[in-house]
Amino acid sequence: MLALAASACVTTVGPLTRDRLRPVDRVHEPAVASYEDELVARAHRLGLADRLEWHRLGHWRRSLLGGFESEADGPNFFLSPSGKTSPDDELDATLRGFFARLTDGVDATGNVQHPICQFPARYRWLAKALAIDPQRLAKPSCPRFDEFYQRVNADHLSFVFSSYYLNNPASVFGHTFLRIVKRGKHGAAGDDDQRDLLDYSVEFSATVDTSNAAIYAFKGLLGMFPGTFRNVPYHFKVRQYNDYESRDLYEYDLNLTHDEIDTFLEHLWELGSTFFDYFYVSENCSYHLLGALEAARPGLQLLDHMHWPVIPADTIKALYANPGLVGGVHVRPSLRRQFAARVHGLDEDQRALLEQLVDQPQTPLPGALASGQAIAVLDAAQDLVDIRHAEDLARTLDSAPARIKQRLLERRAEIAVASPPFEVATPWRSMPQFGHGSRRAGLGFSGDDTGALGVALDARLALHDLADPAPGYAEQAQLEFLPMRARVRLDDGVAGRKRFELESLSLVRIISLTPHDRFDRKLSWKVDVGLVRIADAGCAGACYLGQLAVGTGTTLASSGGAAMVFATLDAHLASGPALDGIAGTAVRAGAGPAAGVRLRLADPLISLTTGELIWLPWQAPRATWQAKSILRWGVGGSLALSLEGKLDDHAATGALMTLWYF
Repeated sequence: MLALAASACVTTVGPLTRDRLRPVDRVHEPAVASYEDELVARAHRLGLADRLEWHRLGHWRRSLLGGFESEADGPNFFLSPSGKTSPDDELDATLRGFFARLTDGVDATGNVQHPICQFPARYRWLAKALAIDPQRLAKPSCPRFDEFYQRVNADHLSFVFSSYYLNNPASVFGHTFLRIVKRGKHGAAGDDDQRDLLDYSVEFSATVDTSNAAIYAFKGLLGMFPGTFRNVPYHFKVRQYNDYESRDLYEYDLNLTHDEIDTFLEHLWELGSTFFDYFYVSENCSYHLLGALEAARPGLQLLDHMHWPVIPADTIKALYANPGLVGGVHVRPSLRRQFAARVHGLDEDQRALLEQLVDQPQTPLPGALASGQAIAVLDAAQDLVDIRHAEDLARTLDSAPARIKQRLLERRAEIAVASPPFEVATPWRSMPQFGHGSRRAGLGFSGDDTGALGVALDARLALHDLADPAPGYAEQAQLEFLPMRARVRLDDGVAGRKRFELESLSLVRIISLTPHDRFDRKLSWKVDVGLVRIADAGCAGACYLGQLAVGTGTTLASSGGAAMVFATLDAHLASGPALDGIAGTAVRAGAGPAAGVRLRLADPLISLTTGELIWLPWQAPRATWQAKSILRWGVGGSLALSLEGKLDDHAATGALMTLWYF
């Protein structure tokens, strides 16, 4: 994977600041000590420790057992030993720390900083709230913070959403970070895009110690990684997300004043001295970015609009829930989207030439090819080399793909004609603020071929399936966390009671469809891990099995993706105590083909039909099959009506449901 040179603003390890401070000498500096006591007393009278602004700066929140507890977990974020749970003690320690001096032998340019340098946002707010006289406070020099502030040279901030990427467990739900847009970027027309790459970005991410997806998920769910804020050159993020992972970047300009931007930068510096336990579904990349913005403008209500689990796309909706916060919206299309736009204007002969050039860059250009057409083909060929060899190009300077791209660049330079302006249609319909809520609950009526009626139940913790209304999500992707289907039968069951039947409960269900064409031959894939109810010859009546199902295959799609046909070869492994499986064991294994058709009849109207056949060798039954069909109509953004039918080798069922997204 692309290596990123990321650095935190302040080190998260080393000696604690509070252990390197020398309090005011009350014998030799009585005036200074008196002024220190006066400010502490004034802060008590004004109740500053109870102010929202102070709580936001310290990330204190009400604990379940009463009182407060800061979400920051690094001890160097607190000048008081009890600061994590006591905003009052931390306020006193902070004020007294402003008057203290570093102990002899501590270099202010090293890891330990004077409290005024380490906590500039706290100092800004307290100086204003208490009308601190700077002439009576020996404010130290802060070379490290000054260098950071001048380097980022912020003009405004943009909140960036990087679209979903199912091939990376850290980004399956998308990712968010902040872009710090520099002041004074003026150049010739057409240079803006390149100058944007000189900006900096701010992200909160886990410091991981494993590349194993299962271990990452386990430790991420339990908060076993430290999460830190990092200041990263923006072009690194563009290279990683836009190019290497082919993800669109949606940028939302934030309407913050210059004072608020300065407060944010100062607080960002403060956060560099700590870490937060990283929880994949709660205190994640998006959660703490919103918390940092709330510290810059305490009147914002961002985290109040979040729910568990915290989904990056929901943070964009939280921004819009604060009127006037979002200004302009910009999209930086992925390399794959750019390539598709370039290829769209090429005829069949030019596309064939493009295919030759990416393997043999010396391929002669037809004499009849106009310079504009040659430019279009060469530019598209460079993009395709980037797409196919992103990892090699990122890791090795003198690789075969790098030499191919260099030769294509040279051939392009030989045509002394400027490239015409290139624009990619803005993918408005896939912007996250237009998507349905990430959680879902459903209720409806069901029936089967025996005439039995029931109440159909649906629930999902996150996020989207192929039949859900399309706006705001990638149409080729399905990602569901804890989806559940059940029904309550209304016919008489045992002892005359109604019967509850859990049909399926998955831990995670993912489908990634990559449309196959002459330039992109990546396989589509899917995985489903969870619990399923079966009723066939392998079970006496019906039983529940733990199941792992995986599959891979191909997808064909129309231009624009309104129609998709996909086929996979699937493998199933299941087990349950009541199962009569392979050689009489409680294990079932099988494989077989599956296929599906998805039609976007209109933005809110989706049709999805799927089917599968599973061969079960040396087991009873020898094979099972099923077919499903869904017609789902989104109503008003938060509701959908879903007509569903299922036919398998032992029953036929149907349901009419109302789904609520929230």
